[in-house]
Amino acid sequence: MSQKIRVVICDDEAPYRNALQKTLALMPDCQVEAICNDGMEALETCLKNAPDVLLTDINMPRMNGLELIRRVLKQEKSIAVVVLTIDEDQDTIFDAFRYGAMGYLLKTSTPQEVIDGVRLANQGEVKITPKIATKIIDDFRRLQDEGEDDESPLYVLSEREIEILDLVVKGKRNREIATTLNIAEKTVKNHVSNILKALQVNSRTEAAMKAIKIKLVDGP
Repeated sequence: MSQKIRVVICDDEAPYRNALQKTLALMPDCQVEAICNDGMEALETCLKNAPDVLLTDINMPRMNGLELIRRVLKQEKSIAVVVLTIDEDQDTIFDAFRYGAMGYLLKTSTPQEVIDGVRLANQGEVKITPKIATKIIDDFRRLQDEGEDDESPLYVLSEREIEILDLVVKGKRNREIATTLNIAEKTVKNHVSNILKALQVNSRTEAAMKAIKIKLVDGP
């Protein structure tokens, strides 16, 4: 008999944790190693005894899912992370995959979709809720359409803004950028707003993708 997929569940809502446990109980090839209430507990659990798959929410107390993914995969690259959340924010999606997630599912997913996500992640393949996949594709298509005439240098950014844009591309949030550059978080926010206007985009995700596309900064 093949070895079972060892899974850690992380979600701050008890009813949903119980529902996930019941869903994974339908998988004869799965074994739930631990059920965690928040990101900090999941981090400690995963670093103590690395599972095959970490199934995690995004919005949680003590440590959110994005920080959990970043810190777990920095130390245990063998863990396959699948996000299971209600969060459809494009910056969150972008950062989850940037940090190494192997799947992004919404909590409206069927039990079978969750099961498929766990199995595919364990095999090194990606599972994305169709709604999220469509959002990602639409973002890239829009940037491609907007970038057809981007060969000329239309973007005038200060050295500081280029510096901040580079950190945005690396996935840093405003507070982290402020700490790195030793400036006020409000100042960072103002610079980011100027960057979005200069690049003619609506979000940090689009700014990062466009900056890489037109070679304003290097990739992450």
